[in-house]
Amino acid sequence: MRKTVSIVLFLLLVVFLLAYNGKTSTFLGESENWTVKFNINKNNKLVEGNYAAEFKGKNLEELLKKEVHYQVDYKTSSSGGSAYLNDKGILEGTAFKKGCGWGCSYAEIDSSELIFTVMIDGESENITLNPSR
Repeated sequence: MRKTVSIVLFLLLVVFLLAYNGKTSTFLGESENWTVKFNINKNNKLVEGNYAAEFKGKNLEELLKKEVHYQVDYKTSSSGGSAYLNDKGILEGTAFKKGCGWGCSYAEIDSSELIFTVMIDGESENITLNPSR
């Protein structure tokens, strides 16, 4: 009986630690043509940055067929890529995934501002993203 109680308590502790091990930081920003939300999801072995950039400018129909290049710059690094807007004018995806062994030390990102840059046909627009409180 005592062994069963110990096993159950141990399993509950493991489940609790796994459930509360992750953290998400959200960054928001807006410009004349874009509204951007950037989430950084962290757990003890992986950091992932996901973005959703909504085009709110004019001529959406023209942009739907164009390749959009993006870059996100943060304190210690940057990453980027290219994609196409969906039918609603939203560019979304994963900007980066980084493994970090037995612990991630990305606390500096939490208090930093990020710069999300959108480039279409040689024109670029920088959007400053600030931590959401």
